[in-house]
Amino acid sequence: MNALRYGLVTGASLCLWAGLAAAQQPPLTGVYAKEGATLVVLEGDGQTYVQYDSNFPSGKGTDACDCTFAVEKKTSPKSWDLTTYIHRESKWTLGLEADRLVLKGQGPGCCGAGWSGQDSFSRASLQALSTCTLKAKEALLRPLDGTRQGPTLVAGDKVEMHASLPMPYNVPVRVVKGPQVATGLLSANELECSGLQGGLEAASAEAMRALAGKWVQVRRKGKGYLIEEWCGSNTPSVTLEASGSILIDYGQDDLLGQVRRVNAEARGGSTLLVAYQRGASETLKWTVTDTKRNVIRLQGGKDFFREGVLYVRDDARKGIPVKAEACEEE
Repeated sequence: MNALRYGLVTGASLCLWAGLAAAQQPPLTGVYAKEGATLVVLEGDGQTYVQYDSNFPSGKGTDACDCTFAVEKKTSPKSWDLTTYIHRESKWTLGLEADRLVLKGQGPGCCGAGWSGQDSFSRASLQALSTCTLKAKEALLRPLDGTRQGPTLVAGDKVEMHASLPMPYNVPVRVVKGPQVATGLLSANELECSGLQGGLEAASAEAMRALAGKWVQVRRKGKGYLIEEWCGSNTPSVTLEASGSILIDYGQDDLLGQVRRVNAEARGGSTLLVAYQRGASETLKWTVTDTKRNVIRLQGGKDFFREGVLYVRDDARKGIPVKAEACEEE
């Protein structure tokens, strides 16, 4: 009987311990990053926010996700229900698996229609949030649902956030004051992030000057090249400034980013780390494919450049034939 009682007590204790272990998830706050996408978790006492940014291929160009969610319900230790408050009909969840976080949801709203509906991030990719200072005399921490019932911050208060470059207008932040943790939105112009570099890393500045200029997309034709022009759209191009600013024109839309680092390689090649406005980034390999015609290939990431795209420097395009699409007269 004693043995049976001992076994029952021990078994009950083990079940209780397992239940507590499952319920007590390790802190998730921080930035989960990979090529082309970021996931940010900001845990608070009253509200937890999840921020998701990514770029993905769409037709001949690229589209993006720019999502800020509030955790509506922590359904279980393994799943959270998310909401944007704007598109209530869209159902989103964040799965908390042992080795990764899995975001699932309906794209239209904060993602383009071509989004796959799922993305995942390794827990091992976790990075700490940046710490910034409130420079405004006073600011209200605004909840995502649009209400004005948030705590007031004063100049000098520290906030934790994902300080991406360039910064969006509204930034989800986390404020720790003693045992209390609050989350909400602040305007980027209310913040000072002194540890955040605003442009190109100094070691890459000289290499960037050699790449600066406008580069026009070309395709191979026989032993030469061809520039194509389409009705109602620009000729795709990439414009690089010496400061590291990069504008990628896909023809009917464009994307602004910042080259954060340039690593020089053999034969005039380079590797570029590019950060985009919504926090996503990608690494592009710049390869000189034709020194006489000044033609290069940009390749990398998972979106527009994944197969490689050829460009010629705009001031060296003379002699390359142009194929213009016949346009219907109005």
